[in-house]
Amino acid sequence: MDNSLRLKVRLKRFSLGDDFFLRNIDFELLSGEGIALLGASGAGKTTLLKVLDGLYKNYEGSILLYGREIRELKPREIYSKMGLLFQNPEEQLFAERVFEDVAFGPRNMGFNEEKIKKAVKEALELVQLSGFEERSIQSLSFGEKKRVALAGLLAMGHEILLLDEPTLGLDPILEKNFLELLLNLKRRGYSFIIATHNVELVPYFADKVVVLKKGEMVFYGTPMELFTGFDDLSSLHLKSPIVTEIFSPYRDRIPALPIKKEEAIELLKNYLKK
Repeated sequence: MDNSLRLKVRLKRFSLGDDFFLRNIDFELLSGEGIALLGASGAGKTTLLKVLDGLYKNYEGSILLYGREIRELKPREIYSKMGLLFQNPEEQLFAERVFEDVAFGPRNMGFNEEKIKKAVKEALELVQLSGFEERSIQSLSFGEKKRVALAGLLAMGHEILLLDEPTLGLDPILEKNFLELLLNLKRRGYSFIIATHNVELVPYFADKVVVLKKGEMVFYGTPMELFTGFDDLSSLHLKSPIVTEIFSPYRDRIPALPIKKEEAIELLKNYLKK
């Protein structure tokens, strides 16, 4: 895998009016890497994603997209590489048909019609919605709408996806399907920063975790370091995955605490063999 640096964040401070600000946020995103953005409601996760996407530029510090400061880039230069998927797909979908919605970004970026058709077809294939081009947006399920919104980003050639609660509102099966979709994109070299409250999913997609508390970064490390090594997760309004909590009382009797279901199953198998 290409481990080139795609995004370098050295955000000292950002104020949103007089009410909220981000501060002391320092991390990097590599190609093919996933970062989970965690924190309590109101901690600043959505605001940070909007700053990273170039929607707010009055910050102190630097945010480098492929080595270039995003404040100095034109919107088209940002959106050709990076895009934001909102919590609610209704805020991102506006055309009557799927094709027109997914084609909107490429068309505004100046793609010719042949290239637009190719980009739309490939994007819909990536989100497992091949053949949906002529479907009405209003006829789609909530999960399908999320996929169409994601296809709109992929069609523009985005390599970095900023996702705000992408599994919110999905039932367990659709949530699992959406996670598998993201992991497939990750294997293809796409990079993610995903704001979420669902700690159960974090070990599966995240290489690193950024935790915000009242706008400040208070943790940056691996999921294992956070869920098995942080002294007081409740102080961050977080909890460990369920399997970690279940095995926690026995941490002195096992090699390592599991953070995934599969790790817990292996522990049980080894225990039953004894």
